[in-house]
Amino acid sequence: MNTEQKYIYSSKSLEETNRLGGIIAKNIHTPILIELVGDLGGGKTALVKSIAKALGITQTVTSPTFNIHREYKSSKGVMLRHFDLYRLSDDEIVQNELNDALEDPNSVVCVEWAQHFTKHSTTDRLSIECNYISENERQYKILAIGQTAKQILEGIEK
Repeated sequence: MNTEQKYIYSSKSLEETNRLGGIIAKNIHTPILIELVGDLGGGKTALVKSIAKALGITQTVTSPTFNIHREYKSSKGVMLRHFDLYRLSDDEIVQNELNDALEDPNSVVCVEWAQHFTKHSTTDRLSIECNYISENERQYKILAIGQTAKQILEGIEK
């Protein structure tokens, strides 16, 4: 059985990116890994911020580029664990943290620059390629791998 499904979303504004993040959050089933790959300036952090806001997180979400990892708890009991692996060439440094985050049944784990995270412990994930098109336009190619991710993507497509 094929458990991969693809969807492309074009955003011409931050509001449209926020809409996508809201739809993803509305359809999330935890735990879930969301891999974010693509262009510098492609909208990875903007998408994570919009997911966080829609999950009910009131803290300011910032890119953890220099910290590598930040955590935010939503009013709904969901824990958003935000990783940025841009500065890493090897995922060994954070492998245990990533595995622990993925074992929490209430976790949404967002990993920017996920191409550095090659040894993830789950095959069920959303993989989102974030592409810079122009100053105001981004394209998000969403690939659902596994049953939970496929359910989320079906909700996004509606």
